[in-house]
Parts: sequence; structure tokens; C-alpha cells
Amino acid sequence: MAVAVSDFCRRAGAPAAPRAVREALSTVSEADDFRVRAVTDAEPPVRPLGPFAVVDLARGTPAETAALRERSGYYAVVEELLALQDLSVAAPAPGPAMPTLAAPPRPIAATPDAPPARRSARDETLAPTVAERIAPRRRAAQAPAAPRGRFTQVEVQRAPLESLEGSEGRAVLETLFAQHGGHRIALLRALAQGYSGRRGEPSAAELDALLDRHGLLEATESCERDLLRAALSEHRGALGRVAWALGLRAPELSAVVSRLGLGPEVDLARERFRREALAPASWTARLDLLGRRKYLEDLGVEREFEERLRGDLGRELHALGPDGDDLPAALARRLAVSPTLVGRALERLGLLPEANPSTLP
Repeated sequence: MAVAVSDFCRRAGAPAAPRAVREALSTVSEADDFRVRAVTDAEPPVRPLGPFAVVDLARGTPAETAALRERSGYYAVVEELLALQDLSVAAPAPGPAMPTLAAPPRPIAATPDAPPARRSARDETLAPTVAERIAPRRRAAQAPAAPRGRFTQVEVQRAPLESLEGSEGRAVLETLFAQHGGHRIALLRALAQGYSGRRGEPSAAELDALLDRHGLLEATESCERDLLRAALSEHRGALGRVAWALGLRAPELSAVVSRLGLGPEVDLARERFRREALAPASWTARLDLLGRRKYLEDLGVEREFEERLRGDLGRELHALGPDGDDLPAALARRLAVSPTLVGRALERLGLLPEANPSTLP
């Protein structure tokens, strides 16, 4: 809305600062936004028209009257009055003055013909210099004005979790469950934004009791199992990627697997993906998998994979024999793979003659 008003003022020959636009819009309620939008979507009927003139047009003021107020400086006075009102609201009320008792004057002993006291070096150093006397005085920073209208932020009051125990609570839980990842940890985070448990934020036990009350606990657990199995298959056993896809941290994923009783099933699936990683179907797949270091680390087979690949490539190099200087290209032709993959693998495993001359027997 502020951008539309600023663009309208520019087209109406009265460019306005962002602060002036915000001040003008703070006098309009959200229910009247469509009126302001109707004014800014049309072409300016007269010129000039500032942000306060836009508000007047939205309230039904004739365009000629709004333009006359803009030219006469009427809206500048209105903006100054709003700024003074902000300062009066932000300034703290003065406290009652505490009465003070004046101390009686100390008697000064009369000393006839006393010589004037000499100024010490310390007093001379404390005296202000000429530059300090003519320097402008620093003003104390004023407190920012309190927001008004649509810019006011109010802390959200959270409702008790027991309010979802009624019949309408089932629909709320189903909607939140479908919107936030399809598992209970995401549902618990969503509920914490608007509801409170017995001891602050809702707990997992309170959520399970609420789901069981509505008959949704079994369906929720079944959905979580399907979601976890699909993510595990999609990311080929990499638990780090599975946790990222589900919006979970590693400890939270372990808790979900344990709670659903899927620990043995997850271990079997990861073991199957380990065997596939250690014995891929083609050289292209093996060399490509070498670049996926985090995946191999997640499966715990990085060192074994590299040792097997280093041994197999060493045997292929031995069978190839001396073939000029372009060793990666010759090996790529022999293995029917990309020379880029071969060169990267030889460099990574230390099999290039320049990096390791004793590789070949």
C-alpha cells in the first residue's frame, strides 16, 4: 500500500518521503484500504497531491479542495501536529519533585588582606578550550515515537491446548497436520505458535493425548511411517538428507524412528544401500559416487569405497600399460566413461603419475 501511495504522489507532482507516507497511512484503518487503493490505481485528477491528500480523496474530499490544501501547506501543518503528538505520547510523565533541604552556609573565617588563591595546574586543565566552547552542543537522543494504527504490534495471546478438545479441535488438528510436514514434531511446533500447554509450550505427551482423544493417533503414526519410508528410499538411506527433507534435526529423527518402532527396518534399508554403493552397476556410477562424499560418510562406507575403487582403477591402469602422456583420456576410452570423471577420480585417489609416480608397478 505504501508503495502504491508513493507512486501516485510522484505521478501527481508531489513526491513524498517514506515517513510522510507512513504518517498518512497511519490515520487510515485497514477497513478503508480498498478506498485508498481505488484512488492510487487511477490517474491523478489534479496536481499536486501528496499522501495526506490521497487519504482525503479516499474519504470523499473533492480533488480541487485536496489540491488547494496541498498547495497552501495545510498538510505540512497536519504532519507537524502528528509528529508533536508522537513526541507527547513517547515522553515519560514527570515524577513528583522531592523536596530538598538547603544546607546552612558554612562560616568563612575573616582573614584580613588574604592574598588571592592561585589556580592550580589541575584547574587549568579542566577549563574548556575555545574549540569546546564554540562546538555545537549534542542533543540527547529522543525516544522513538510509539507506532499507531496498522503499524502497532501486539503480543499474540496463546490459547490453552485444552480448547482443542472439542469437536472443532479435530478439524484444526487435521488442517495443521496437513500443512506442516505430516508428522507430529512439525505439528507440535505449529501448535506452540498459538497454544500453550500445562507448563508452557505443548509437550509431545499432551499432543499424543489430544490426538488419541479425537481418534487421530493411529492415522498420524501410519502417515509418519509412510513419510519416513518414502524419504528413506528417495535419499537412498542418507539419514542427514532424510532429516533435512522432513524439517527435523538428527536427534528428532532418531526419536521419531524409535517411537514408531522402525529402527530394524531403517537399519536393513541402510545396509542394502551400503551394498549398492560398494558394488555399483557401472564405472560411471562408481566414479560419480566418488564425488558424493557426504553421502558415503552418512552411510559409513567412505574409506572402504575409496580403497576398493583405488584398487580397481590401479588394475585397469596396469592393464592399460604406457599410453602416452594423456593417461586419463586413454583410461576413459577403455572404461567408456567421461574423461572428466576419470581425471577427477585419479587426482582424488592419488593415481596420477605426476602426483604418485610409484602407483604403477
